[in-house]
Amino acid sequence: MQQMLFKRSSFAAKENPFHKLYPLSSIVFTDIATAKRDKETIMRAIASQFETPIFRQILASVWIGLTISAMMATLAYPAVAVPQMTLPDSPIKFTPEEASWFVPEDSTVPLLICIPGALVGGMLCEKLGPRRLLLLLSPLLCSAFVLMKAATWKIVLQAGLAEVLLLSCRVVQGIVVAVLNPAVYMYTYEMTDARLRGAMTGLTDLWTTFGFFLCYIFGCFFSWEVIAWLIPLLTTLPSFIGLLFTPESPMWLVRKGREQEAVMILTEFRCSTEEVIEEVKAETKTSDKDVSFVNSLQEVVKKPNLIAMVASALLLVMKEMSGNSGVTIYIIYIFQFAGVGIDPSWSSVVVVSVRLLFNGLCTILVYNVPRKIALASGTITSSIAATSLGIFFFLQSTGYDVSHLGWLPLVSLVFYIIGYAGAQGPFCWLTSVEVLPGPVRSIGCGTTNAVYSAVAFLISKTFPDMQEAVGLHGVFWFYASSSVCILIVVLIFVPETYGMSLKDVGQYWENVSMSKKQKDKCDSTKQSDEIMHVYVVKL
Repeated sequence: MQQMLFKRSSFAAKENPFHKLYPLSSIVFTDIATAKRDKETIMRAIASQFETPIFRQILASVWIGLTISAMMATLAYPAVAVPQMTLPDSPIKFTPEEASWFVPEDSTVPLLICIPGALVGGMLCEKLGPRRLLLLLSPLLCSAFVLMKAATWKIVLQAGLAEVLLLSCRVVQGIVVAVLNPAVYMYTYEMTDARLRGAMTGLTDLWTTFGFFLCYIFGCFFSWEVIAWLIPLLTTLPSFIGLLFTPESPMWLVRKGREQEAVMILTEFRCSTEEVIEEVKAETKTSDKDVSFVNSLQEVVKKPNLIAMVASALLLVMKEMSGNSGVTIYIIYIFQFAGVGIDPSWSSVVVVSVRLLFNGLCTILVYNVPRKIALASGTITSSIAATSLGIFFFLQSTGYDVSHLGWLPLVSLVFYIIGYAGAQGPFCWLTSVEVLPGPVRSIGCGTTNAVYSAVAFLISKTFPDMQEAVGLHGVFWFYASSSVCILIVVLIFVPETYGMSLKDVGQYWENVSMSKKQKDKCDSTKQSDEIMHVYVVKL
């Protein structure tokens, strides 16, 4: 130890004569200098991690995720706002007709707006680019939240415009959410590489649940005016600022014939040159150099692209036939009907918390489980849970004493959420985007989202009518059986996209759309090329 100290002090003395007189100080100064160098090295290493392609991809996905949370918060917001607005001392005085457009029980209205809105959003996404569309409409969504506070201003109340202002904000929110819906999924998918694409796209369902969770948890502590400010402050604002420093989708740029810009972006967002070349080639192969908006629409009617869009829509139909929209909207009513005795406000928080947890766990499954296995396991789990819930309500309807089965509705709903949030929901969204070829990804996302919104609207709107016709037990048995039937069709018709590249997806649908004669001709041509290659090698 003394030798080490002597050497260190001697070394320091050569650098500074002052250390000859005070050898102990040389040890201290040398240690400080070493520590500073080590600290700078560590800080540079940490900073370098923030400049890696993977971190850039994750950051871009986070900005989109926050936008999704803000979008989904528009559906959950009435659940916490309306009970406060209907208090005796509330300045807001909704008529029953006006309230029907605002309350959560009529959340089918935003779903109805999403049908034409998703189609328009898909076309605008292909025309303007997903990032540009997000930057244009995010401030409008933020304003529609913030302006709700103005309904409590004295001048607005005296003019009798408070209710009109609130309803106008809700309409704007519904339109913006409908138009942005295709863009958020497409941008997430196209900004990430093969390693992260599954996880980041699958996490969109987690961001959806996070938006619900924010509204429900804030509703337990804050007034509806404060919540209207907190939601955009925590979601839309940071998302907008982040997207200002994030580039446009490189795949969209390739489709528009701007390969040079796309390559520059991909160089920063991909880990190797081979990945950049492969993705540009895959997108260029299925895109024209001069891609106009009209040409993009013409791509839709091509047989391979049309079949892929049908497969994508089928996945989202299966997702909704499990009854997700009906359960989400009528969750409090289901608990009340079952007579479980759980507080409605906290019951929604518990259910959403379980959903949030299993959405997060689903990220691990994306890396390790094939899509079809996950879809099958999630659908079967939620179907069994719906069946058991139907059995409870059937016994209740026959007059059977179900007091000793009070635990069954809660346990069944929890397992329903586990099956849906842990596999079925995220994997349906993920696979529905993965099966779409590049030329129709924007318009395809819009079209399939419109189909999804139409089915979700029918499921949620017919829930009361079905209950009256076949009973609540019949409703859940219908959801369980129909989702299993569609699952069988999906397993047969939809390809396994786990491990498939963008090029593989396009080639798969090309092969599916070929007739037997065309396939034989293609195989013979390939065989001839292989024979010629062998012959040339021998020469």
